[in-house]
Amino acid sequence: MTMDDREFRTALSSFATGVTVVTAASADGIDAGMTASSFNSVSMNPPLVLWSVTKTAGSAEIFRHARHYAIHVLAADQQALAMRFATTGIDKFDGVAVTHDPHGVPVLEHCVARFDCRQWAVYEGGDHWIIVGEVLGLHKANADTLVFCEGAFGTVNSIRQPELDDDHRELDTESPVDHLLLYNLSRAYRQMSRQFHASVRESGLTVPQWRILASLYGSVTRDFRDLQDRTFLEPESLRDALAELSSAGLCQVAEGGEQVHGTEVGHERVRHLFELGREQELAAADEQTLSTLIEQLSQVVKNTT
Repeated sequence: MTMDDREFRTALSSFATGVTVVTAASADGIDAGMTASSFNSVSMNPPLVLWSVTKTAGSAEIFRHARHYAIHVLAADQQALAMRFATTGIDKFDGVAVTHDPHGVPVLEHCVARFDCRQWAVYEGGDHWIIVGEVLGLHKANADTLVFCEGAFGTVNSIRQPELDDDHRELDTESPVDHLLLYNLSRAYRQMSRQFHASVRESGLTVPQWRILASLYGSVTRDFRDLQDRTFLEPESLRDALAELSSAGLCQVAEGGEQVHGTEVGHERVRHLFELGREQELAAADEQTLSTLIEQLSQVVKNTT
């Protein structure tokens, strides 16, 4: 079996991970930080964790030789921070609130968890350095965790448990949370998307591919940043998905990659999914209710952008 780098990345992206930012300081006091999803536990006794950094990263040598560093598990509202520390060629700490621990390691605020580590070992792993750290201290906060899967950020949602039989089902009583918009949006999305996303996968598309083709429906043209906002994909994952779709004639990527055009082939590929999605929505609410809801939610999107 043969595979290319894009296929390998795409397959790996199906494994959901948390998102971390690792920080350290060089011997001469220069702060370094990078986003990493390779964080994992190794041992409970002693308490060991690991993460990996590509050898070509600008700060790779700093992390390779750092005696101390901090691993920050990001909260669901820290997507911008994750993207900032994943961007090259910028001052990643500019405008970011940090303090420094006794070892000079820059420490970020408002994360779900932080592991203060001392280097235990460094191993060579192909084009990465695998860095194992001994956890000397930790901090834990009560916040939702940021998750990364299939090229997009998300949050953790519990899987709905099977319904209890009538003899054990609790009485359906109203709670204050039932009047919160975010709670109802989350619950409605989980319940409706479960069936629709199953139909998307049965059609041979992934959910990110559906979002791309749906955003290009009608053979429209969108710029890369607009498409990224609509599909919730980070840049590298979006470019990989576009390369795969364009090779199948489902879209066209203009030279330079900043403009993406819909095609008639792509249009036909998702037409039935639009129809199916509408059928599933009408099974949940009447057309007037849906129209009003969509209009109101569009206004909420504009007001919270």
